[in-house]
Amino acid sequence: MNINSIFAWHYEARPYPNDQDFDVQLGCHFEEVLEMLDTIKLSKNSHYLETAKHAIATLSLALKRGETSARIEDRKEFLDAVCDQIVTGIGAAYCAKMFPVTALEKVDKSNWSKFDEDGRAIRNGSGKIIKGPNYEKPDLEGLY
Repeated sequence: MNINSIFAWHYEARPYPNDQDFDVQLGCHFEEVLEMLDTIKLSKNSHYLETAKHAIATLSLALKRGETSARIEDRKEFLDAVCDQIVTGIGAAYCAKMFPVTALEKVDKSNWSKFDEDGRAIRNGSGKIIKGPNYEKPDLEGLY
């Protein structure tokens, strides 16, 4: 598995993404950041973390519900930031003595299992791809 499989999953799910697809996907991205923040505690000044979590949760929901929309003002810098997030996310897991490459392979395989029997993405009312009847949760045991 390489990152091409993840790209292919998104292409299969939405071959012609529109502005609403972008907003929902960006909201989902922020949702994942929030889930990560929920797993950590700060040694002091925990209000920083709580403030960030509240803001990210609010923004994520607003984007996914269509209450606001985002437009990229600098496409080059946006792409650079997204790539840097991939690199720093893998680095954070590595520094926490985890195995992110193998975990990513398992998450990618799990994401493919979200599609229905005909290989189509299943969406909720806002357009977010949801788990279908064939969904298999990734087994990350031994990787953290």
